[in-house]
Amino acid sequence: MMSTRYVPAILALVALALVPTIVHTYVGVVAADGHSTAVIPWQLDGVAGIDTNRSAAWVKETFGADDFIERRYAGATLFVARSYDAKRLYHHPELGVAYGIHYETARMIRIPSPSGEIALHLLEGDRAVAAYAVVHDGTFVEDPIRFQVRQALSMLVNPRKPTTLFFAHSSGASPPAESPAVRVVVAAVESFMTQTPLEPR
Repeated sequence: MMSTRYVPAILALVALALVPTIVHTYVGVVAADGHSTAVIPWQLDGVAGIDTNRSAAWVKETFGADDFIERRYAGATLFVARSYDAKRLYHHPELGVAYGIHYETARMIRIPSPSGEIALHLLEGDRAVAAYAVVHDGTFVEDPIRFQVRQALSMLVNPRKPTTLFFAHSSGASPPAESPAVRVVVAAVESFMTQTPLEPR
């Protein structure tokens, strides 16, 4: 039988373990950054986009996101979503728009940009290319596992910050790094990263 002298220590550990659950699930403490997908311009890479009929309920259920856009451009479809649940964004980003397309494992490419280097994950399928970037707190998530480890301690007590997924796919046989998907994602990321945060309401 365990001595009662260990009870306070055990209770303290249990209470500590419950902190993230209480903070994130029950209290729902978040730290908004004032950014929004709504300010991403309709025209990207010289092409005007057209809204799709993506269901807001589906996006909420799949990615935990209330703030999103999905637009069709010439040769590419762009999906951008913001969520306080980062894992739901970076675990299966292809759920955004790549319906029924099987992609090979992602490789990383880096695109020079006036606002700084953009880290893109590039996916290749059967005559299809997808590119995506994940941005958290102004920096790119290049390795989700390392990101999760780095965030683990901080997320124990700190409010959650929004994460943004930029995902686009396009069909065709153009070189992957020059595909419409890459160009549209880069243009969307650049416009988002340089926007002025909205005033809190």
